[in-house]
Amino acid sequence: MSGEPTPSSAAQTIAGQAWLKKKWHLRKNPFPHTAIARLGGNDLRENGLLYEPAVQADQVREAIEKFVLGSAFSGLKFGYLWSRGSSPADSDARGYGKSVLLQHVARLVNKDFGRSVYLQSELDDEDAAENPICSLVTSFDTAQVRSLGAALFAAVEYGVKFRTLKEPSLAQRLRAELIDRMGTDDQRVLLKAVVDEQNALHGRTLGPPDERLLLALCGEDPMAVVEYLNSIKAATRSRNGAVFFATFLLYASAAGMKHVLVCCDQLEDLASSNTAKSKRDLETERFRDVLVETQPMADMVSIIVTMHPRAAVKIKNAWDLADLPSFEDTDANNRSTVTLPGLQDVEEARKLLSKYMDAAVQPDSGREPGSLHPLTEDAVAVLLSHSTRKPRDVLRMAHGVLEEAAARNLEVVDVEQVRWLLDTITPIPHQEDLDLITAGVLDWSKG
Repeated sequence: MSGEPTPSSAAQTIAGQAWLKKKWHLRKNPFPHTAIARLGGNDLRENGLLYEPAVQADQVREAIEKFVLGSAFSGLKFGYLWSRGSSPADSDARGYGKSVLLQHVARLVNKDFGRSVYLQSELDDEDAAENPICSLVTSFDTAQVRSLGAALFAAVEYGVKFRTLKEPSLAQRLRAELIDRMGTDDQRVLLKAVVDEQNALHGRTLGPPDERLLLALCGEDPMAVVEYLNSIKAATRSRNGAVFFATFLLYASAAGMKHVLVCCDQLEDLASSNTAKSKRDLETERFRDVLVETQPMADMVSIIVTMHPRAAVKIKNAWDLADLPSFEDTDANNRSTVTLPGLQDVEEARKLLSKYMDAAVQPDSGREPGSLHPLTEDAVAVLLSHSTRKPRDVLRMAHGVLEEAAARNLEVVDVEQVRWLLDTITPIPHQEDLDLITAGVLDWSKG
């Protein structure tokens, strides 16, 4: 094919994986194959831990102000993280980074129960002491989590199981806080402190907390609670998930938490056309019954859900019937909504890619931090211009380009080479689709 890039020499090519290591000094292809962020897992490329907040710095600050500070100081109950899509045909609007932004915010909050977030927002230590906050992450899916109860159970699993690198889980951090407050690690004393929280509740509750979960949370063996949760059957998770969730909230309250920010992803799976309308309506009503009208959720919980046009259309009627706060992305709802734009310029694309590249560099390689070699600066501009500007789209393209370039043993990937490689690994979007973006269907300069 005309313009096809050629290897660096006439010698027989070596395997692409070997070329990555020997010539580019990379341990592996730096970029994710799917770019679908999953919670947990050891592959940094796919588990969300390489999220670079500087790529969407304005939206990260906005999310902290509206969601975290709004929960702690303004009584925010529901917040909505939107993406709109790159064209009218892109109603799904996935791949903008909603999942990883929520995960990032949750990690920031849980690191020190909101203190660093408050201080960075020009609040002070007194504010942090008066409004400690922690965060849980959950998600609907089409496999197991298809009800609010199952989603709330998954949030408890996050609090108990999720940890980054060798850091303790949220449950372990809370236990340390509870021990500090009680002045002892005696399980009976810790347990009594949590039961006292239940007895102090006023208003409607779901009934007594789950005793076995409380015993495990207050015990010294962190694996006991993991094993107990693992033993719970799927039907029980869906039916009694809210009870497990309320139990964890009482435990957090005994440890001093005033607020719990629940980050709920993939609401579109609850709104899926595969979900019967009657079930969708019932589960949406439970958002109100459980999270707004039942203790301790009513006093402690704020929930942030991801939203995009297709999900909004599917769930709007049920949401309105439940009289839940509007999720419309309008000026009237400005204080409860944040909208993620696509990548707006080459510098943002560069920041996105360099975080992944730095994580894949071999030790003592001599490469400068932030180097995108073998990609040239102009090649990054081509990647962006041939994408829909979604971070996921750019990452997938970068993965495919490097995979093919390594297989061809290319020294560098410049403008002409990346154009040819892009046309090889995936059809370039139709020009009319690109025109929709550049002609102002979305104004990238305004986010």
